[in-house]
Amino acid sequence: ALRALRQVHARDAESEDKTLLGAQCLHVVISQLAEEGLAQEDLQPLIELEASLRQPKAQAHSGSTANRRKRRPPSENLLARVAAVIDLLVKAGSDEGDAAQTVMRRLMAAGVPPPQQGGDARGWKRLLMWRADLSHGLASAEAQAEYEDFTREVEAIPANERLKRVFDEQLWDRRRKPRR
Repeated sequence: ALRALRQVHARDAESEDKTLLGAQCLHVVISQLAEEGLAQEDLQPLIELEASLRQPKAQAHSGSTANRRKRRPPSENLLARVAAVIDLLVKAGSDEGDAAQTVMRRLMAAGVPPPQQGGDARGWKRLLMWRADLSHGLASAEAQAEYEDFTREVEAIPANERLKRVFDEQLWDRRRKPRR
């Protein structure tokens, strides 16, 4: 193991990513153990550990928005905008549950998981619970302000264009710049 560390560190002395360095060291150790005749089945736990060490790095380098967001909980500001979109759909005649399901599908397609708190296994139900908390003042002041600002922004759009612009341009997703 020490020989592996020296070999990897000599090649990659300026690397500050300790996880990647550890994965490289583990790879060298696995190679040396394989050369010494250790059976593949005995090496398997180390091989799996090396793969798991490299996996988060591979996901971080992925260019896709969905992959960057995977497994990261949505921010309160995003949830506030989502609550405003659900309100917009309800005002347009959708059932509250249908509106939440529609928005949850959009979030999942963007790689955003449902809120963690809420107790229900269904993500759209947790969205509705978060929205209810927001309406009862149980969300942060920042989230309340974001909800009010976003609601004003949406209401400034002509009524006959609101739904189309909110979904086609994904105004609720601040990472995207809307077309004007």
